[in-house]
Amino acid sequence: MTTQTPAPDTGQNPSQVPDPDGPCLAPHLPPLMDEAKPLLWHGSQRFARFRVLAWTCSEHRETWYELCSGGGMAFIRRMSGDPVKPEVSQSHAWTMTEARQVWAALLSGQVR
Repeated sequence: MTTQTPAPDTGQNPSQVPDPDGPCLAPHLPPLMDEAKPLLWHGSQRFARFRVLAWTCSEHRETWYELCSGGGMAFIRRMSGDPVKPEVSQSHAWTMTEARQVWAALLSGQVR
């Protein structure tokens, strides 16, 4: 009788597990859910100085995202195109708690 050893629990959402084809440690977004809500994106840069707190994969995806904080608020940046000079847009700014909730929804395919 053969027994199978269960795969180790990585503690990560399957969309955050690194791609087996390459050494990617940033999360890959799952497909957008049918009932997903759209985020509003603005081309203007509201914050001159900010810190990037978290990000999604930019190596294997055409569009990638960053969770940023600045001026006591937090927002999400969406970038696409050329990684050296991408097209950048920003979401609405929220409190850090609200922004982390939106970031979690983005990582799970509930918003985009």
